[in-house]
Amino acid sequence: MGFISESITLLGQNITSIILLLIVLHFTRNYFTPGVYAISGPFLAKISNIWRYIDVANGRAEWTLYSLHQKYGDYVRIGPNVVSVRDLDAIKVIYGINKGYGKTDFYKVQQQLAKGKPTPTLFTTTDEEFHAAIKRPISAAYSMSTLTEFEPFVDSTIQTFFRRLDEFVDHGEVCDIGTWLQYYAFDVIGELTFSKSLGFLEKGSDVDGIIAALEAMLDYSGKIGQMPWMDYLFIKNPLKGLIQGGSTGAVARFARVRLDERLKSVVQNAGVPEPTRRDFLARFLEAKTEHPGVVTDNQVFSYTVSNMNAGSDTTAISLRAILYYTLKNPRVAEKLQRELDAAYKKQRISLPVTWKQSQEELPYLDAVVKEALRLHPAVGLILERIVPAEGLQLPNGGPFLPAGTIVGANPWVVHRHGLFGDDVDSFFPERWLPAEEESEIQFQARKQKMLRATFTFGAGSRTCIGKNISLLEIYKLIPSLFLTYEIRLDNPEKEWETTNAWFVRQKGIDVHLGRRNLCAGMAAGPGDSDG
Repeated sequence: MGFISESITLLGQNITSIILLLIVLHFTRNYFTPGVYAISGPFLAKISNIWRYIDVANGRAEWTLYSLHQKYGDYVRIGPNVVSVRDLDAIKVIYGINKGYGKTDFYKVQQQLAKGKPTPTLFTTTDEEFHAAIKRPISAAYSMSTLTEFEPFVDSTIQTFFRRLDEFVDHGEVCDIGTWLQYYAFDVIGELTFSKSLGFLEKGSDVDGIIAALEAMLDYSGKIGQMPWMDYLFIKNPLKGLIQGGSTGAVARFARVRLDERLKSVVQNAGVPEPTRRDFLARFLEAKTEHPGVVTDNQVFSYTVSNMNAGSDTTAISLRAILYYTLKNPRVAEKLQRELDAAYKKQRISLPVTWKQSQEELPYLDAVVKEALRLHPAVGLILERIVPAEGLQLPNGGPFLPAGTIVGANPWVVHRHGLFGDDVDSFFPERWLPAEEESEIQFQARKQKMLRATFTFGAGSRTCIGKNISLLEIYKLIPSLFLTYEIRLDNPEKEWETTNAWFVRQKGIDVHLGRRNLCAGMAAGPGDSDG
């Protein structure tokens, strides 16, 4: 007993030293993590993920990482077991089809609670087999050939949007158009998914706090995702759920109400749904009938939540980027305006502009869109993946990374790779068009290299399934907007404000609007123009 008593006393007297020793040993072990030990990076990042947490919390992580790659090269260590990759050969492997690089727990943090339980979606699930199983029944609904059937949904929302913009014209008021673009994006995805807009444009405000809730979720998941174990303490702790009850996010609540309404109508009509446009929910319910072993009511709900989350915020960010960079560069704005006016006067495009017209008649618009999305992709952190069992030999002088290492590429870094040409930090749409004395073969080869290095919507089997929804909204709204209104920045010298909270959202795009004679009457409805 005396020995035990003396040991306890000795332990008590040296507890501080022991704790410090354990901390030092932990940081030392982190620093010497096999494989990543050979990769350069900030010292603090090598010993703790706290460095990543603080960097993301500061809201400028994309620029931190860009500068680190400029300093250290193609591979940068940004955590004890995390490597950011810029080398294109390595990226092909990491995001290649059937290469075995699964998503990390970073994505689980973004799983919203519904009735107290995390809801894995097409975007947030880390189970690759589950992802493939739930994607297969509904993938056809997201093809561009199918989505063109949805154009009337988008057209009606554009009309509503322009009616609200007309109010700013009539009153001579400055318009915070960045906010209204988000309202547009939310209402479009509501129409596409439920044949029911969320009401953002009509009310001119954040409906049910959905935008605020999504931004809070991104602020949380961006930071906590750097140390995912904390999510189980703060949000998904089972004990916390038992004591306080599970909370359901604002988007999930809206989706649940719409789904319950549709299911109720099916029951009331003896199993036959009410006649309606074949929106996404109708197609999801058809998939439930055709694939009952995979698509349950809960899975239909998950599909709708995924649509609402992925199809709104990122589209709004992209629309803001296109508009902002175009307006900040008068030369580009004038050139785009000339292309649009000429095509409209020759009756090669209509109002609203159709998807087919935007692809066949407006090459400079396409270049402007691609360049804006290159310069300001929505995603601002690395797209994390886990090295599989066989490990990864990093090419071009990189070390071997063992299984379990977290690797990934950040679109902001990849999009500023030298293959995009000179002055990659500048907005120059012409880089997506044939250069002087460049043959068509040379141009197509150069363009394909740029397209393969484009990470706007991710890469590989986990490329954003809603990519075509976003492109449809963008390529219809932007030309229709410039044909209908004269748009100029309230203060051309003022820079916008950006915050990287996983998605790099923007604010501070104040504009003056004026009607253009070319398109008088557009807001009253498509086809009403006397142009």
